[in-house]
Amino acid sequence: MFEGFETITCAKIRDGKKRIVKVKDGDPAGKNVIIVDDLIQTGGTMIHCAQALLEKGATSISAYVTHAVFPNDSWKNFVDNDVKFQNFWITDSIPHAKQIAENKPFKLLSLCDAIADALLGFDLLQG
Repeated sequence: MFEGFETITCAKIRDGKKRIVKVKDGDPAGKNVIIVDDLIQTGGTMIHCAQALLEKGATSISAYVTHAVFPNDSWKNFVDNDVKFQNFWITDSIPHAKQIAENKPFKLLSLCDAIADALLGFDLLQG
């Protein structure tokens, strides 16, 4: 999918109530890493993943998430945290994303044009 870029995989293991995130495959040393996920809630796993990547020598960490659910303002975990995200791209798939994107490191990507273009490729008048 990302031709020319190495894929690095993090894995989450639960040991009772304890969450352990490790770099499973790939070498992040000296690389600017983008964590890609479909959905985020509190962000705990992503923060632990970023920590694991930095411990293995990643130069910087950014993230992309399609659905930024973030209940109870949990997006604030990324604003004031020792683990710094260079960029955090979210989409407007959830109404409150615009307000979240007003805060660093968040940046808003609109799905509207991509969805409209895809739909216009279909004959919407046929049943």
